Amino acid sequence: MFKITEPKERLYCEKCGKLVSYTITEKDEIFKIKKDEIRIKSTIAVCEKCGEELFEPYYENENLKKAYKIYAKKHNLVLPEEIKKIREMYGVSQTLFALILGLGEATIQRYERGSLPTKANSDLIKRAADPIEFNNILENNKDNLSVTDYQRVKNKLSNILKQYEEEFELRKLEEILLSNHESLVIEKLEGLISAIFYYLRKIYGYTYLYKTAFFKMLWFIEKEAKVRFGKQIANLSFIHYYYGPIPKGAKNDEGIFLNYLNKKKLIDINVEFSSDFLNETYKINSKDETAIKYLTNEEKEIVEEIIKKYANLSAKKLSEITHEDEKYINTDHDEEIIL
Repeated sequence: MFKITEPKERLYCEKCGKLVSYTITEKDEIFKIKKDEIRIKSTIAVCEKCGEELFEPYYENENLKKAYKIYAKKHNLVLPEEIKKIREMYGVSQTLFALILGLGEATIQRYERGSLPTKANSDLIKRAADPIEFNNILENNKDNLSVTDYQRVKNKLSNILKQYEEEFELRKLEEILLSNHESLVIEKLEGLISAIFYYLRKIYGYTYLYKTAFFKMLWFIEKEAKVRFGKQIANLSFIHYYYGPIPKGAKNDEGIFLNYLNKKKLIDINVEFSSDFLNETYKINSKDETAIKYLTNEEKEIVEEIIKKYANLSAKKLSEITHEDEKYINTDHDEEIIL
């Protein structure tokens, strides 16, 4: 079913009694699929000489596939392209995928060609889209596979699960980040981070900032943008903290802000122990300066000016400057500072 054979150049016309050239047009047609009547625009071949509708297997199959697809969407059945995508994610053939699912060997092949799956088989295939569910299915049906095939699929799945868990953790962190910074534009934040380290390296030859200085650069940039443009660049939210303004979620007991940036692979964090202060220090550097392209020229100018003005100052001096800021003075500890 649905074997694709390219249309022929000439078709037999019963009315003309011979092979004829034809044109392609469309007509409204209703297909009866189970209890449903599915209306589609069918593609049909028409005799150029007499206008008789001709039988062309390729277009007949394409029309039926179109009707089946509408029916599948209506009844929430998995689509052929979705099955292929799921199967290819795990790197398995149609036959091997069917065996893992506990289905007949030719079943997946038929479904990918356009045959309608049963509701039970459709739900099973949809479950397989979740790597955790697929792992459960694989374990239940591993006796259907050779040891070699089982181990190969298991190894592939282990890598997918690891990536899946990392992406899930990143999504959760991003949800928390966006709840703290409701109007945050993540691409602009990426651009800010890239620009900070780009100009830091270009102007001073530095490749990293300590955590306190990093937070201060973000504060100075967003504050200057607000003054100059009437709006911030990334729309970061800041709170009043011991050593000056810091982004929400960046307190020592939270770590959400830096953790997200690290998991998103926007920054690297190196933790060192300071014998002078008897505590850990965080050295931060950018992992991708190309995200600077997300900033406009005017936004880049602000970042460059701030880096020139403040990046070479000590953490102590930066804290003193922010402690003298009117917006900082007029807020309490842990209170949001409105720019």
